[in-house]
Amino acid sequence: MKQTRAPKQLGDFGEGLVTYALIRKGYEIAFVDHVGADLIAEKDGKRLAISVKTRMFKTGSKESQVFVVEKDHLAKLEHFAAQFGMLPVFALVISLVDEHMIHLLIMPVADLKKSLPEVKHGYSVRFTPAKRSELMARSFVDYSCWKEEKIGNKVFF
Repeated sequence: MKQTRAPKQLGDFGEGLVTYALIRKGYEIAFVDHVGADLIAEKDGKRLAISVKTRMFKTGSKESQVFVVEKDHLAKLEHFAAQFGMLPVFALVISLVDEHMIHLLIMPVADLKKSLPEVKHGYSVRFTPAKRSELMARSFVDYSCWKEEKIGNKVFF
């Protein structure tokens, strides 16, 4: 039986990447361990409650590059944000191993809910090659990427 902490570790990586991007934009960041939110960001007296989701598509993956942001998850984030007087924001980190790229999409929840297609349990983020440019060009999406990711292949044993 294979046990792995990879999902937790990838989630932590995603939170770290969002933190890095926001620090570069001049935000102060706090990590939180609370239902609905992973980070709090503050800049110029304005505070954001941020939930981060991370997806990695492995080499040769045939998995659909569509992500559903669940309504229940957004409700928890919105509740947390309202309790503490913050703007709820959703961040999605997408690692495409075959393309050697990591993408980051940051979206205010209100805009996400009124602009993305609604599906049974949430809202659809279509990140397929045909839909990427359209998604990244939306005025409410803050897009960042890391191109030409290179991971060395040396082993140390």
